[in-house]
Amino acid sequence: MAACASDRCSTLCVEVGSALDECLPEWGLTWEELGAESRADWRVRCQDEWDEVRSGLEARELPASQDQCIAGSDELAALRAAEDGACDELRALYLD
Repeated sequence: MAACASDRCSTLCVEVGSALDECLPEWGLTWEELGAESRADWRVRCQDEWDEVRSGLEARELPASQDQCIAGSDELAALRAAEDGACDELRALYLD
């Protein structure tokens, strides 16, 4: 797990899972409706998917992917700070 802690894309999975967990009650939905048994299950699936993608990347592509995850994390943090936009944006990404 220590290797995951320095991987910004794995960290983004944790951050998105947390944000989704906050939005689910507002949406009247459960984790099962997102295809997972729980927040932890969703995070593990997200990280497993990232691991699969990462294994197909060339070494020179890894820094750009990490930059994209950092940008995604920053955008999510900004949306959550704004209070009104995070759930709408996440709904558009994961449900609509």
